[in-house]
Amino acid sequence: MSADGPQTVWGFPATSWSLVRRARAGGTTAEERAAGAALDSLCRAYWRPLYAYARGGGLARADAQDAVQEFFAVALRRELFQRADAERGKLRNFLLTAFKRVLADRAAREAAARRNPEGGWAEGDFEAAEAEWARTAAATAAAPGPDAGFERQWARELLAQALARTEARYEKEGKREVFEVLRGEALDEAEGRSDGGRKTGEQEAMSPGARRVAVHRLRKRFGEALREVVAETLPEGGDVDAELKELGAVLRGGGA
Repeated sequence: MSADGPQTVWGFPATSWSLVRRARAGGTTAEERAAGAALDSLCRAYWRPLYAYARGGGLARADAQDAVQEFFAVALRRELFQRADAERGKLRNFLLTAFKRVLADRAAREAAARRNPEGGWAEGDFEAAEAEWARTAAATAAAPGPDAGFERQWARELLAQALARTEARYEKEGKREVFEVLRGEALDEAEGRSDGGRKTGEQEAMSPGARRVAVHRLRKRFGEALREVVAETLPEGGDVDAELKELGAVLRGGGA
C-alpha cells in the first residue's frame, strides 16, 4: 500500500468514495495534507458533470464557472464531504444534490457570484468543458436539460477514467504501442469515436487471428477498468451491472 492510500487491483490510487473518506480525515498535519489532496482529486475528477448541469439549467457560461468553483469552495469551507456516506447511495447523487443546494443559495443572494471565490478551486479547463457542452447541445433538438447534461457528462468522465487506467496498464506492461494501435478498433463505441473502419499500418501487419485476440483482450481490460471505476462511485455492494446499464443508456441517448 502506498503513502497515498488504498490501491485498486491494478495499483492505481483508489478514488471516489474512498477519496471522500480520506477527505474527512484530519488531526495530524499529515492527515490534513492527505485530506486536502483527496479533496483536490475529487474536484478534478467530477467538476465537469456539475458544469454541464449548471449550463443545462440556464446559467450563462461565466455564471456556471462561478457556480462550480463556489461549490468546491463550499466543500472546503463547510466540510461538505463530512456529511457524505457511501452506505446511503451513489456518489453522483450526493454531489448533484449538494450542488443543487449551492445553486439555490446563489439564486437567493442579491450579490453577483465572484469569478474566483477565495479558497475555491479554479483549475478546471472551462474552455474545453464549454466546447463539449456546446457540441452536445448542437447535436440535440435543444440544449440538454440540466439533469440529462449532468448524467451524460458523468458517464463520459467515468469512461475517460477507465480509458486512462487501461492505457496505464498497457504502459506498465511495456505495451503502449499495442494500446495505441488497437485503441480505435477496440474502443470506438465506448469512446464515441467513428474511425473504427480505418486501420493503421501496424494493424495491417498483424495477422487477423492475432488482431482479434489482441482486440478482445483490450476490450476485456477496458471493461474491467470501467467496472472498477463505476463500483467506486456506488455504496459497498452496489449493483454495478445496473449502473453500467443506466450509464450506457445515458450515452446512447446523448446524440453526441
